[in-house]
Amino acid sequence: MIKQGLKNYFVSLKYIFTPLGTMFLGMMLGFSVLLPGVIAAVHTLVVGVKELAGHVNLDFGLMFDYIWEAVQSLDWNDPIAAFETMISSQWLNDVMTRILQTILGTDFETFQTYIVELVAGFIGQVAACVLVFFVFWILGFIAGFFIIKFQIRRTVARRSLWKLILAYFINALTTTALVVVCAILFGKWKPSIYLSVIVSFFLVGTTEMLQAYLLYGCKKISFISAVNPATVGLYMLTNALIFLISIAFTLIALLINTVLGVFIGLAFVVIAFIVIGLNAESYIQARVSALSDN
Repeated sequence: MIKQGLKNYFVSLKYIFTPLGTMFLGMMLGFSVLLPGVIAAVHTLVVGVKELAGHVNLDFGLMFDYIWEAVQSLDWNDPIAAFETMISSQWLNDVMTRILQTILGTDFETFQTYIVELVAGFIGQVAACVLVFFVFWILGFIAGFFIIKFQIRRTVARRSLWKLILAYFINALTTTALVVVCAILFGKWKPSIYLSVIVSFFLVGTTEMLQAYLLYGCKKISFISAVNPATVGLYMLTNALIFLISIAFTLIALLINTVLGVFIGLAFVVIAFIVIGLNAESYIQARVSALSDN
């Protein structure tokens, strides 16, 4: 089982560019909203300040230059932390207030109340654009997940429509039963939460093997040979190895380039979880196929 599970994982890595591509597409769509939105927000802020202080020479390009300098001053050796700082309302408020104080001088004190309102409106516009950017990114990630799951399933473990429906029914039934049992135990004995976590870990493996047997092995191979402590243990060990390998690949990618490593790491982890979810079905299908060949 371990050999087959690892083979499923490494074979599925050929689809790694699918989630990377959909995430990149989502980001490009997000940027197509984010950049024009930020430019429009800056323009609105400039126009608003000019209306308050008509004699002040407040240039749109100059404002953007100051913002760009503030962005460049962030610690981009840690790009994730820098980006988190850049989209925070506190940082935006401090930067815009400092820029307007520099440009307006004594006029800033005169119109401070109104300028604060303009800055708040600017931050609200930018925050909305950033939200749209992340929505597109997440949609790209979700699209990549379902596309690659379909691709990997065709390679690892095909499933007909009625088996798909049956699988969802079994999953819903077993998950509900597990949650109810854990809730009852916790209600009667609080420390049972620790035992429930350990038991649940093994029950998940047993459930996956049971589901795979009902879908593919029922009346074709013996139940005991398919669902027993040995097969469940090997199944969980295989999945743990796959997860550790994907984490190792992610860490290597992060060491090479932090930003690129985040995207590559997400792709590796997505493939790992999909393969982990299909390994039980793949194993039972292989057992049935080997038996029929003999």
